[in-house]
Amino acid sequence: MLQAGKDFEYFNPLAEVEMLEANLPHWHQVGALYFVTFRLSDSIPQEKLHQWKNGFELWLARNPKPWDLNQIDEYQTHFARKIELWLDQGYGSNLLREHAYAKIVADCLLKFDQDRYKIDCHTVASNHVHALVLATQGNELPGILKGWKGVSARKINQLRRTTGNVWQKESYDHIVRNAEALERIRKYILNHKA
Repeated sequence: MLQAGKDFEYFNPLAEVEMLEANLPHWHQVGALYFVTFRLSDSIPQEKLHQWKNGFELWLARNPKPWDLNQIDEYQTHFARKIELWLDQGYGSNLLREHAYAKIVADCLLKFDQDRYKIDCHTVASNHVHALVLATQGNELPGILKGWKGVSARKINQLRRTTGNVWQKESYDHIVRNAEALERIRKYILNHKA
């Protein structure tokens, strides 16, 4: 397991933070450890996604950026964790229940571990993937996720003899804040049922 202060730093509210945004907000801080989740394209029903998006847009109108730490916590509580709860309901094809597909994903995660990134821990669930990951010097999280998803999607489609989207376009990422958050996230990942 990675060690704070040696391998990575917790989120530092006083340090520079780059905020990128697509449908979800993404924070970037050099040397940070990230909790990432990416999911199969059919893992959450469209009506739930529309409900989430409408609620998020209303909240965002009342909470314009930049967000303070309380607003970030509120986002995590009301929006990010809601997605996690829905993922755990097992919606969709649950393609990753099949060992061959789950192995493809796990192999992609570990392919460049200790080179382009360092993985603290990970799990491949039936319809999504969780990992605690640190990008190494010269590498960035968006590129790492693009590689994992692109290569695994291509290999899964080849094995299934299909084409099309395997993964939802956007991934969720969260910078680990402190030792308590790290312990909670590790426990969640390591005890997660596939």
